[in-house]
Amino acid sequence: MAQIEITLPNDKQAQFDRLTEEEFLNEERAIEELLNAGLDAYRGVVDQKKPEVERSPFAADAEVGYGRRGEL
Repeated sequence: MAQIEITLPNDKQAQFDRLTEEEFLNEERAIEELLNAGLDAYRGVVDQKKPEVERSPFAADAEVGYGRRGEL
C-alpha cells in the first residue's frame, strides 16, 4: 500500500481528529473512507455532461447565411 505524507493546518487537524474519534475506528480507516468519498464526489462532478441544447433547424440555416451569433 502506498504511503502519503500531508501537512494540515491546525484547525483541519483538529477537525480530522474529532471526526476520527466520532465516526471511524482509527485514523487509517478515516483517511481511506474520506479519500474514497472525495474521489467519488469529484468523479461524479467531472463525469457529468452538459445537457445538449436542442437546436432548431432554422438556426442552422441562419448560421450558414449570417454566421453564428457574436461573429463579425
